[in-house]
Amino acid sequence: MQFKKLAEDVFEDILHSGGYVYIVGGCVRDEVMGIQGENDIDVEVYHLTYQQLYDVLARHGHVNTFGQSFAIMQLDCLPHYDFALPRKEKKTGEKHQDFQVMIDPELSLDKAIQRRDLTMNALMYDYQQGKIIDLCGGIDDIKNRVIRCVNVKTFAEDPLRVLRIAQFVARFDMLVEKRTLQLCKEMVKQHMLDHLSIERVYSEYSKILMAEKPSLGFEFLRTIDALPPYLKALETTHQRLDYHPEGHVFNHTMLVIDVAALTKHKTDHPLWFMWSCLLHDIGKPVVTTKEGHAHGHNEAGVEVFKQVDIITAKKEREYISTMIMYHMHLMNMARNHSRDLSYLRLLKKIDGKVSLNDLICISCCDKLGRGKVAREQYDAFLEFIADKKARLGDRAKPPMINGNDLLEAGFKADKQLKKVLAEAYDLQLQGIDRERILRSLKKKYDKG
Repeated sequence: MQFKKLAEDVFEDILHSGGYVYIVGGCVRDEVMGIQGENDIDVEVYHLTYQQLYDVLARHGHVNTFGQSFAIMQLDCLPHYDFALPRKEKKTGEKHQDFQVMIDPELSLDKAIQRRDLTMNALMYDYQQGKIIDLCGGIDDIKNRVIRCVNVKTFAEDPLRVLRIAQFVARFDMLVEKRTLQLCKEMVKQHMLDHLSIERVYSEYSKILMAEKPSLGFEFLRTIDALPPYLKALETTHQRLDYHPEGHVFNHTMLVIDVAALTKHKTDHPLWFMWSCLLHDIGKPVVTTKEGHAHGHNEAGVEVFKQVDIITAKKEREYISTMIMYHMHLMNMARNHSRDLSYLRLLKKIDGKVSLNDLICISCCDKLGRGKVAREQYDAFLEFIADKKARLGDRAKPPMINGNDLLEAGFKADKQLKKVLAEAYDLQLQGIDRERILRSLKKKYDKG
């Protein structure tokens, strides 16, 4: 394995001070799998006390510590490198972080790996010897594309590991070994995942969504009955087979997110875009009739999304809500050969929330997620959009009339002013000039 020159200097200093250096965790796994990228390097240092390790690191830069109980240190001049002492962990509560940590610089390697979650994450790289130590068959599991837990007892102590398996399944296209799969099912059945924070759930779901084939992760969660209610409801929501030959809404959603994974890099906000594709049809269980009609599922989806609390950022929520609301509009406009005015009105509705480009992308993914799409329909849609963009642009036109204009014209500064401004803008889109708009509004409303 290759490391930064400064990192090697620090490693050599640790060795000269009586310590021993092992590289552990995901970076070793990725090395074996041939995955390139900027990864965090987890360094485990044996045979030194907390203070001895601190003193060694301090000779190379400023040391940041993260609590003596965890014995984790970082150098400000060596980002992405974490230095830690070997430790044992004991579960003390139901939450993900409820552990008692016991530092033991002389801990044996056999015992040290028992706190690792999966065999592929239990690999250790011996820096001095320049070789990988594999004590539980992690390399073979990687070659066979199998996800296997290291220790049944210690694995079950951390419910977050179930979601971590889901994102590994999606990222690496691997299968979960039978005993590990059953263990995950039992942990879900015992409601152990209920104690995870929404921040941790959001983080793991986001990793699934950013994988090459995110459907694999959610299919795993479905298999172990760990889907949240707003996704689980999609399984039992049928669709008209003449429109959706792929079957129920969950199948459709999985096809959509896999297509979206191929185009997310073209969007303004790839992660927000993927969340939008995952949630675009969450309103269908609310409104779908026994015949399979789902009129108004976009509006219903916006309401359901209000209860999806794991997404907390305001701008992200606004983006996703807008995408849910308007994900069908462009396709419907193309099919109905809608007038320019409808297109211009849509640009105004999404203005400042979602770009036309991102809305086009989700429209295409939604269309392609139907199992079978006629090429003529898809080409006709792209042709329709290209014509509108060429003639009318891809952004909302700036308003000719603002609030000050209305106040000068005699309108009151009250709640009604916003409504009048919206009417003024719509008249503008219809091609009416500024003076005629003001005259029309004056005539309609009491100026007081």
